[in-house]
Formats: sequence, C-alpha cells, structure tokens
Amino acid sequence: MRQPWGQHVGVSGSQGRKLGSHKERERSAKVGSLADVCGGVLTGLSGVLTSPEYPNNYPNSMECHWVIRAAGPASVKLVFVDFQVEGNEECTYDYVAVLGGPGPTRGHHYCGSTRPPTLVSLGHELQVVFKSDFNIGGRGFKAYYFSGECQEVYMAMRGNFSSPQYPSSYPNNIHCHWTIRLPPGHRVKVFFLDLDLEEPNSLTKTCDFDHLAAFDGASEEAPLLGNWCGHHLPPPITSSHNQLLILLHTDRSTTHRGFSVAYIGGQLGCGVGALRGEGRLCSLGLCSSFLPPTSIPPPGHQRVLPPMVFSSTFSGSYTLAKSREP
Repeated sequence: MRQPWGQHVGVSGSQGRKLGSHKERERSAKVGSLADVCGGVLTGLSGVLTSPEYPNNYPNSMECHWVIRAAGPASVKLVFVDFQVEGNEECTYDYVAVLGGPGPTRGHHYCGSTRPPTLVSLGHELQVVFKSDFNIGGRGFKAYYFSGECQEVYMAMRGNFSSPQYPSSYPNNIHCHWTIRLPPGHRVKVFFLDLDLEEPNSLTKTCDFDHLAAFDGASEEAPLLGNWCGHHLPPPITSSHNQLLILLHTDRSTTHRGFSVAYIGGQLGCGVGALRGEGRLCSLGLCSSFLPPTSIPPPGHQRVLPPMVFSSTFSGSYTLAKSREP
C-alpha cells in the first residue's frame, strides 16, 4: 500500500526484522536517506526542490510526492532551473508531473531535457510527482518554489513592495521573486526607497551572503541590472522592455530590515531621458509630474512616493522630473 503523501518510510527495530549484516544496514541507511528527500509537505515562503541524489543521476524505481502549500489564499510558483529526465513522446517512462496549476485535471507531465515553464497554482497548493522506471536515468531536476509574500506579479502602471516582514527583519533561507509585468511596449523604472541587508563579504568585498538583484526580464536568465547588499541605496534602474524581476536571496544566518522599492511604468519611444530620471514618458494619455523621494528614512521607516498629480491636459505624455541621486 502506498504511504500517504508527505510521510517518510523507514524501518524501526520494533516493526521490521533485525538488520544483521553490514550490507543490510548500509542498504537500509541509503533507502532511509532517499525517503527523507523523496516527498513531503513544504510550507515555507520559498525553498528548493530536487530529485533524489541530484545533481548525480537519480535512482531507478523511485516515486516521490511533494505538496507545496502556501499560507492562506496565496498562490504557489514553481520555477525549474535544471531538468534532465529520461524522455519519450508520451512521458510514460520517467517523468515529473505537476498538479494544481492551469490545464487538464491530470496535470502536466514533463520529461526529456527541456525545462518546464514557470508554473503558478490556481489555488493555494501545487502537487509535484517524480517517477522513474526500472532502467535509464538522468541528472534529474532542480526547482525553486515561492509562495505568499515571497512571490508576486505586479501589472499596475505604478506600485511599491518590500521584503517579507518589512520593516521587521526578513527570514533566513529565502529566495523570493517579484515580477513587474506591464503591457508590451512599456518599460519599468524602479526606485529604491530603503535598503538594509547583510554587509558584503569582508574578504571578497562582494555580496556573497544576503543580496538583492534585479534582472532585465522575467527570469534570472535575463541580463543582470544590478546586485546589492549592505545599506547604501542603489540609483534607480530601468528595464529595456516591459518586464523586470527583483530577487531577494538570504542565507541561514544574520538578518536585517530588508528593502522597499517603488516602480512606475511608461511607454517606449517617448524619449530616452527616462533612463537618466528625466525626459518624457507616455502613460495612460495623461500629463503628470513625478519626483522620486531623495531623503533616507531613519531605521524602521519607509520612504513614500508622493502622489502623482494629473493635469487636465490630454497630451499623450507626462514629464518625469529629474531625480537627485542619493
């Protein structure tokens, strides 16, 4: 009988026969270690999901079940960063199945060497199944999952967001994604209102521990716009197209206040001055003035963008005032 999802299977002294030989004990230890990574219920803000023994080839005859469950009504996002599973046209040998997202009730089955697309749950959980047959394997897979306030997609023309639990300290061991996705033909400009992360590595002077990164697109494979840590505010950044990804990665020790950012969108083709914080951007067919904040708030306080004031003239553009960099 198959064990319930999320439960680990092991052998205890009272329930199983005595393990007499050294080889039997060694085999039992190996099976136990696979059970520990082969399924379970995952409820953190973010985490990593891998096939057994990744990045080495996964074992034959495995069947693993994971349930990724968000707190409350939030959705779950699953992003595959590596994928190599024995493939055939129908994915009937080895496969990864994901249930709970858009598509047929049976879920999506994936195999081969093409990474699955980013998947977002329809409800508050995703179920992931990995199955291998009796022969031929591969490297397996690695995926990040995000839930709750650790993953959001923003589609409004302007907005703001911050690290989990801000202005209190962010959690350890998180890998969070915030995606700004505007209509095609638009660009995104992000202003940093507050930044307080773990300091750079004292030896390498680089952000090897907790860090914030921005990518010029919707994934971590897009061009890197910047990578920051410590407490010095970065200058504003601008995407070249309609999507921009903000990533926060934290390690297992030392936390700080985190970050807070605001963004604004505008249409392409209305002047390159926006890259420098000046010039004309088209947005919603209205005129407005916008001046990013310039003062650094005291600890625990967030800078707030002034409201955008629209004029009554429908000129098809607005002026973005030149920002004074901190």
